Amino acid sequence: MKQKTLLLVFACFLFLASGCSFFSAERPKDTIKIYTTLDKNFVEALCDSYCKGLPADQKLAFAVTDKDAEESQADCILGSVSLLRQKAAEGSLQKLQADCADLLPDVLKDREERWTVLFYDPAVLLVNHEYSRKAGQQQILHWYDLPKQKDAKIVVENLSDNESTVAFLTAMSSRMGQNEFMDYFKQLRPLIRQFAKFPITPVRMAATGDADIAVTRRSHVFKYLQNDFPAYILVPEEGTPVNLYGVGILKQSKRQKEMAAFINWVLQSPEGRAVLMTTRSGFLPVLPRGEKGQAADMDKLWLNTFYKEEKAVEKLTRDWLKEIRLADSGE
Repeated sequence: MKQKTLLLVFACFLFLASGCSFFSAERPKDTIKIYTTLDKNFVEALCDSYCKGLPADQKLAFAVTDKDAEESQADCILGSVSLLRQKAAEGSLQKLQADCADLLPDVLKDREERWTVLFYDPAVLLVNHEYSRKAGQQQILHWYDLPKQKDAKIVVENLSDNESTVAFLTAMSSRMGQNEFMDYFKQLRPLIRQFAKFPITPVRMAATGDADIAVTRRSHVFKYLQNDFPAYILVPEEGTPVNLYGVGILKQSKRQKEMAAFINWVLQSPEGRAVLMTTRSGFLPVLPRGEKGQAADMDKLWLNTFYKEEKAVEKLTRDWLKEIRLADSGE
């Protein structure tokens, strides 16, 4: 009886030890902890692919969390550039040691080297095949081709709803100039059938034929593309607004060397770029070939270069709502 009691106590001890949090201090010292605001499955796939290519004597484990409460226990943050800028301003990030960040243009990394961009998500046009056959595919190649489609039914997300849509608003207005941007959407407004609340709505409407053209993100639609999908993605030839995503190492981390190797791998390796495709993330690499001088064409990646202060962003949003979103709508 006494022996059974001891065995039971020992078994309970093992159970409690194995039941520690994935992010607890009891994790092995060769575990890198990543906090992400991106899809957790995508980030885990990226980490798994990296680990599979490591030599046996360099094996690592990654613990990925998307819980805000566990951010302070992480080694790094993988998320939007706006989040990384915020953390850098708060003094939460340390200087990176990733050599491959030197391959990127200055606009894709922090001036003080506290974060770097890894991939981006472009705004795209999702064109219904039936409409394309009727209008002519060569007639829909540019942003300025849209207002010319006088019979088209267009759907757009409400550009004041969230960080992603406001980023589209500020980037496109920065590129065109605010007056030209507003004029452009005033021309487009009669064709817009809906300002969608949810990202999936434009995709669904273009697929079912309820809309001829949807303005959406590559990440919103890429997972649905199959041979029989009734619409295709078009990136306007002159360029498009993009969301940037990258990585920064938190101040408390002691895993600078390991993180630098991981960042270099994501930026340069074919395997890292392949994960973007195999997971159907919709993201595109900022180093398409992983080589110096081969970064994405920054002239075609439209960014917010003008609205630097929050008040400026808020004013642009108010102007958009008044002049475009609610104009002649009765709302």
